[in-house]
Amino acid sequence: MNEALKLMLTGMSTVFFILIMVVVLGNIIIRLTNKFAPVPVAPTVAAGKASPTISPSKLAAIISAVEITTLGKGKVTSIEKLKNQ
Repeated sequence: MNEALKLMLTGMSTVFFILIMVVVLGNIIIRLTNKFAPVPVAPTVAAGKASPTISPSKLAAIISAVEITTLGKGKVTSIEKLKNQ
């Protein structure tokens, strides 16, 4: 019984250690990628340059919703109306 408990603790601690290493290395890779390979910034849709099919108030609501949801990190680049299927 004692040997089974040691084997179980050894296996569980090994798995826990490997999972911690995966999380730490993943965070390091993400930070390095964001630091040295940033995504190019695309121009955003201006409220005055709306397409004729979208009213300015709807465009402002969409842009505001995206900014609130993404905490200012997301930008609206294009708006398309989906076809009904």
